This record gives sequence, structure tokens and C-alpha cells, in this order.
Amino acid sequence: MKYLESLEKFGINLGLERIKAILQVLGNPQLEFNSIHVAGTNGKGSTCAMMASILKEAGYKVGLYTSPHLLKYNERIKINGTDIMDKDFYAGISTVKRAAKGLKEKPTVFEVLTAVAFWYFARKKVDYAVIEVGMGGRLDATNVITPLVSVITNIDYEHTAILGNTLSKIAAEKAAIIKPGVPAITAENKPVPLRVMKEVAIRNGSVLIAVSRKPCLPAGRQSAVSSNLIGTHQKVNAACALAAIRLAGIKVSRKAIALGLKKVRWPARFQIIRKQPLTIVDGAHNPAGIKVLKQTLKEEFPGRRFDFVIGVQKDKDAVKMLKQLRPVAKKMIITHSSHLQAAERIVGKKVIPLRKALELTSQNDRVIAGSLFLAADVLRIFPTQ
Repeated sequence: MKYLESLEKFGINLGLERIKAILQVLGNPQLEFNSIHVAGTNGKGSTCAMMASILKEAGYKVGLYTSPHLLKYNERIKINGTDIMDKDFYAGISTVKRAAKGLKEKPTVFEVLTAVAFWYFARKKVDYAVIEVGMGGRLDATNVITPLVSVITNIDYEHTAILGNTLSKIAAEKAAIIKPGVPAITAENKPVPLRVMKEVAIRNGSVLIAVSRKPCLPAGRQSAVSSNLIGTHQKVNAACALAAIRLAGIKVSRKAIALGLKKVRWPARFQIIRKQPLTIVDGAHNPAGIKVLKQTLKEEFPGRRFDFVIGVQKDKDAVKMLKQLRPVAKKMIITHSSHLQAAERIVGKKVIPLRKALELTSQNDRVIAGSLFLAADVLRIFPTQ
């Protein structure tokens, strides 16, 4: 853990040279298992969790690699829904640390964790591994795999200083996970990013399938399968998950699909942690995510308004996020997470401590959102099963 902490100061440093060098020393464990690769602005974690749950119910041994974690690093690396044990996690870090000794540059925390995940999945001989992109796609440390299928859930503005300030630039970064001859799935329907993805797919000789956001069958013939995760957007994520599994040629039964979606858990995504008064924790951390949160609130609780406890990171468009929530907000209290990059001031207002914000809203229906780091702090205060 001290080694990981020593790497925190290097922050984000995209590139594939370091991860490739580490994996080469480790014997390229990423080549020892079948994988599914998932990128996107929002929904990629939920989509990954759904696929892993379905494949587990189908009887496969399934690895799942996601980021960030909420409470503990181990959450990022799972097999059949169980976090990597401390002894395996520490053994993996030690192994990767030795493999990284000859590098000219220190690896990032994300690169170390990615290498640990690949090492662990190969060591445990998983049948399939569902791998979530950390940021972007082209230069993300996970982009060293050749998956059975690539998934790009959607594309919107995020990390513009790194990925580009236009949808076409961001789309190009994410579409770079589409490998030659490997089919791809997307739920994106905006013309500009969809055009970019089509161009990449054509250039790579890859099939690209766009999942429809509208029902394709008459009401009486719609599937009765529903996800344990709340919101219309989760139905779209479920459609991506199912389409990806089918396109990968993996055999799963209808029963496995139904059970997998019913049992899937993905904390801090419209998670109801208290019913009286209602308390919802959501990791929406960009304008696109906040838009989906607002829509889900309208769908699930029509006509109701909420107190909002909002805390964002310094690089987020807080003004736009707050503006989107006004139609469903009674009042907004600005707070911050314990993360070093949490914004200390939003739209000129100094934030108040989280526990004080929670105290001020304790008697009312409330939603806590704006950052996964904030969601993690709340879950530490209100642990759930």
C-alpha cells in the first residue's frame, strides 16, 4: 500500500509504453483469458457489472475490473462478484512492483492496478474478464487487450483537457478500443460521435451495432427481463450488456440473463440507502450523468422535489450540473468529499462539511450526488449490506 501511495503524486499520465513493458516482464497475462472491453462517458461500470453477473449465472468463472473504487482498492478486481483477497492483492502489487523496476518512468497507480488485475485473472484462470476503461480509450492502460467484443456505452463531454474539447475528438479517443476485426456495440445515437465510431469500425473491418433506445417490438412482445438497477438508462445498459455477450458468441441461457440482471449490484448508482426519509446516493459526476439522474428522479418519483447535497471535483462543470437539477430541487447544499481534488468553492459559494450538510437535510427526502468520492464518504457514514 505504501508503494501505491508513493505513485499517487504522478496522477494521470496516459500512455501504453509502461503498461506494455510491465506486462511483458509478467509474461503477457492479458493474452491468457478471453475479454470484453467497455468504454463510455457514463454507464460503463453498470454495463460491466451486468455482463459479469449474467456470465456468472451462466456458470462461467468471470473476472471484473472496474474503477474507481468506493471504499477499498480491492473492489476494483473481482472474480464471480468477490473482491480480490488482501493476500492476493498484496502479492500482485509486489509482483508488479518488481516488474516495473526497469522502467524509466514510474508507473501510475492505475497502471499498477491494471497489471495486477490481468496477473490475477490469468493466475486464477478465469473463463472471461470484463474490463472497464479508466479514461478515454486510446491511451488507457487497459487498451492492450484484444477482446471478443468492444462496447462504447455513450459519448459526452468529460475530461476535455485530456481527451479533447469536441465530441468528435472524445469519440475518436474512445473508439480507439475497437480493434481490427473485433465487433463493437454502442448505445450512442448522437450523429457526430456515431459517425466517428462508424469510420473507425469501417477502417478496422469491424462490425458496429448500435443498440436502439426505443422499443423494437410491440408492447405485448417486449422482454419481461428487468435489471436490479433503477432507471430507464439502465435498460439501455442492459441492452448493451446482452448484445455484447451475444456478439462475443458466449452461450448464456434466458434463465442466466434474468437471474444475472436481477442479482446485479452496483453501489452508488441511484442507490436508496434510507427509505424514511428517502436518501438516494448517486455517483453522477458530470453534466450528462446529472441529466440522467434528474430524469430517473422524475420517472421514479413524479412530482416530488428533493434536497440535494452536492459535491464535485475541481475539473467538473458545476454550474451546468446545478442548473440541470433546479427543476427537481427544493434546496441545494454544497459540500465536498475527502478527495484532494474536491472543489472547495462552487459558483462563488464556500462549501460546508459533509456531516453538517447531512445533518441539515436529515429530516427531508434527499439526494447526494456530484462525485463518486462523495458517494464513498456517505457510504462510510451509512454502511449498507
